[in-house]
Amino acid sequence: MIKKFVDLTIKKTRSKYHAGIIEGIISLFINLVLFLIKFLIGLKIRSIALINDAFHSLSDSFSSLVLIVGFYYSIKPPDEEHPYGHARMEYVTGLIIVVLLGIISFELAKDSVIRIFHPQHVIFSLPLILIIIATIILKELLSKYSFELGKQTESVAIETDAHHHKTDVYATIIVVISIVISKFGFNRVDGIIGFLISIYIAFIAYKLGVKTINFLIGEKPKEDLINEIKKVAFSVSGVKGVHDIIVHNYGDKFIISLHIEIPDKYTPVEIHDIADEVEKRISIKFNATCVVHQDPINTDHPYYNKVKEFLDNLIPDKYHDLKLIGGPKKFNVIFDMNVKISDPHKKFEIINDIKNKIKSEFNEVQDVIIKLEPEYAY
Repeated sequence: MIKKFVDLTIKKTRSKYHAGIIEGIISLFINLVLFLIKFLIGLKIRSIALINDAFHSLSDSFSSLVLIVGFYYSIKPPDEEHPYGHARMEYVTGLIIVVLLGIISFELAKDSVIRIFHPQHVIFSLPLILIIIATIILKELLSKYSFELGKQTESVAIETDAHHHKTDVYATIIVVISIVISKFGFNRVDGIIGFLISIYIAFIAYKLGVKTINFLIGEKPKEDLINEIKKVAFSVSGVKGVHDIIVHNYGDKFIISLHIEIPDKYTPVEIHDIADEVEKRISIKFNATCVVHQDPINTDHPYYNKVKEFLDNLIPDKYHDLKLIGGPKKFNVIFDMNVKISDPHKKFEIINDIKNKIKSEFNEVQDVIIKLEPEYAY
């Protein structure tokens, strides 16, 4: 049922941002209703944990409102000051929701500590407990809807909001447990449970915060995406190698640049046409702006295949642009290499080791020149 509702949401909307606005409106309405129910019941039975949980639901309402506003700005078209569009507002929205989670966690912890040292009797009422359980079921359905929608749209903001809903489910379950236990005279349990809920919310806020900030700072592209880009490039006849892939993610679009290796036997016009075809296919496949640089390679040197085979075994998939300069009796080996290690001393050791192994294998090699690629190129 949840999946069908998600499919209907996506079908009826034009993009993940419009779907996010729908999710935000649904969440806003449900959370306001849950806040009123929990708050009134919390006052009636004098449960600080339930009252705090009510405000947790209210924070969900604020986060849903932030989600609506954030996605509204995300769908704005590019303008003079923002030529790449406004899609990254989605990540800003997610960060604001994380901050709201952190504030709620702090306030809940503070109130819970007070209740631990100054416990109050919690009134047990089975009918009210059943109402609270009904709110748990409703919020669980909402969280499942948000998780599925976030998964299908690959939206970090919707996923963050889904986690927000899920914390409310867990918090309310623990509150019900604390109310039942308090019936037997353990009044401090109410405050202890409230404090545990605050720690859990803080932990979720931290995890989501790290994930959202990584998007804003700029994280490395997924390995599957890099492999797919290579696959599309290799599908064009004439492409013998792909490297230096750089991906910029702007939320609803990619800007991709890459180098392709093409045998130098082709004419400049043919090389240009091959690069154009690679750009076209990648742009269509990934909804991207793609720029391709061509690297003509000469494979006619008598030692080219031997050196290439040796490097394929020594450092597979880590080098490219292999060039052999000189005659068969004395030549230089030149290539670019990706070394994803931050320690410069370790890099130096690796490069020296590779140079020495090449010179030991081929007495004809006079020098080995290795150019290191930047960390963000794949």
